[in-house]
Amino acid sequence: MAMTSLPASAVEIQPKVAIAYDIGFLGDNSFNDAVNAALSIASKKYQLYEPFLREVPTNGTALDRLTRLRFLAKNGYTLIIAVGPGYRETVRRVSMEYTEVQFAIINDKTLGQLNISNIAFREDQGAYLAGVLSALTTKRNSVGFIGSEPELLSSFTRGVKAASTRVKVINISYPDIDGALMKGLARVDVAYSTWDGDAAVLSAVLENYSKKVSLIVETPDQYFAKLPAAQKVILASINKVLTKPIDQLVKAALANQALIDVIDEEAGIYGREYNVGNGGITLTINRKVTGAVLKRLKAEELKLTRQ
Repeated sequence: MAMTSLPASAVEIQPKVAIAYDIGFLGDNSFNDAVNAALSIASKKYQLYEPFLREVPTNGTALDRLTRLRFLAKNGYTLIIAVGPGYRETVRRVSMEYTEVQFAIINDKTLGQLNISNIAFREDQGAYLAGVLSALTTKRNSVGFIGSEPELLSSFTRGVKAASTRVKVINISYPDIDGALMKGLARVDVAYSTWDGDAAVLSAVLENYSKKVSLIVETPDQYFAKLPAAQKVILASINKVLTKPIDQLVKAALANQALIDVIDEEAGIYGREYNVGNGGITLTINRKVTGAVLKRLKAEELKLTRQ
């Protein structure tokens, strides 16, 4: 992976970095907080402060997002980092209006323009590790996948089967089918949930299966995963780590460069993909497990780094 230099016309401009946060601003226990924490580390490392660093909120409307990004582009910010897919259409539009400005969008890989760095994560690798851990810790030999993403279900299942062919995977479709969640939870003792729309899955487990089902969650996607009550049922978390992406984006911007690795050549998607191998995807275990479980997880992580 290499940083690509921007055109000569951009080199003459004083580098300035802006962060456009998603709805909720700081204190959301999700991507805003994760990006802010990573930015704090990067800004100290590279001595980047106002007026060369700016952070802005949004109320979430299309007009507000558009107004704020245009304001930043007009006022000399050479890199504008937008937090979350909610900015997708706004970044697409404003990046075409200000082609000399470099944009980055966090947790997305759909925008096919050379002045957009899509910062994406290998969620399939996280799902695979969740499957491995589920199979290694279940006592019922029956584990669940709670979500509606076929590709992640497939990766989770591969992880389960890699650890044990005896363990059955229950696909608990959510939120598509009414009643599927409660029926599915009754059949498993470990479940990996990808649902981040609200805390409904967590609430269902806490209220009905707190001593029977352990959850594997995702951070920072699931803001409720940090709630004190949630720790009672959380076995582990699959983490998207923002430290390296923000560091690399800021470093590139200060050098008048950009992160534009080819993510999808056919679709013209550029940016950088973060995975287990480069530290972008990690697994944090919330409870005590055996040394054998940890050893097997390390071996599976090593396999993923070679992919």
